[in-house]
Amino acid sequence: MDSARCWVVLILLSGLTWDCVVSGRAVKTRGFLSNAADEPPGSTLRADALKRWRRAGAETHRERCAELAAPWQENAEPAPQHNATLLELRVRAFSRGPPRDPVFPGKSLFGFVRRVYRCCREGRRCRRVKGIQGHRRGDADVEFLLTREALSLTLTRAELHLHLSNPLHLDVHPVLSALSKRDLPTRYTGGSKGDAAELSVDLLLLLRGLQDGGGGGADIRQLFASPPRDAGGAARGPVLELGLVLGCSRAGSGVPCGEGGVRLSHPPFMALYYR
Repeated sequence: MDSARCWVVLILLSGLTWDCVVSGRAVKTRGFLSNAADEPPGSTLRADALKRWRRAGAETHRERCAELAAPWQENAEPAPQHNATLLELRVRAFSRGPPRDPVFPGKSLFGFVRRVYRCCREGRRCRRVKGIQGHRRGDADVEFLLTREALSLTLTRAELHLHLSNPLHLDVHPVLSALSKRDLPTRYTGGSKGDAAELSVDLLLLLRGLQDGGGGGADIRQLFASPPRDAGGAARGPVLELGLVLGCSRAGSGVPCGEGGVRLSHPPFMALYYR
């Protein structure tokens, strides 16, 4: 058994289960190796090309593992008023009530889980993480439901993951308007990669406020909407409503994100790291 361990959990509101399969590395065995003299012409070139391909893949994988622990960048600029894209984010505590549509994990969330697991299994940094899939309601409205278990976690890091199309290779900078209005920076990592952009936005301060029931000081309490009430008039819990503004630029000059083709390519998800 490997000494490194990895804890990866998906919260699936529909009760969906999933399996994680680890493929072993092939081992050469005596009697199954061909002699160099028997190899057809050109096999050496193919072998060299395969080695280069494997080295490039290993280097890319190391970079992807390093991204999991990348330090935050800070964007202290105010939310742009023009040429920006606004995403409405709603985070609420899951509670009993009318049935909701099931939320299944998306391709990007599964890919993130696989990367965390592989990096940990290879002896890199291992951490406990839960993935929370967001549910899109329209083109610019995303809702996240957190279970009681998720709200009880001792969080060490909380990320909102965005996968965006970016055909013009623009620089994309996120701003959480709720923080910007209070002169607090938006912390994020990632950036443009070819025709796409991947961003991770820090939500730790805000989710800790949600765990406190909308507490955490006057500035934090103002970020929470009035909690919805059930048929009997009882409040269901705090709701965190956020506006995430995406500003786009090229060589320091502002460019309209919409005209540049910057939009969500996959539903966002959250990654909650905990002790």
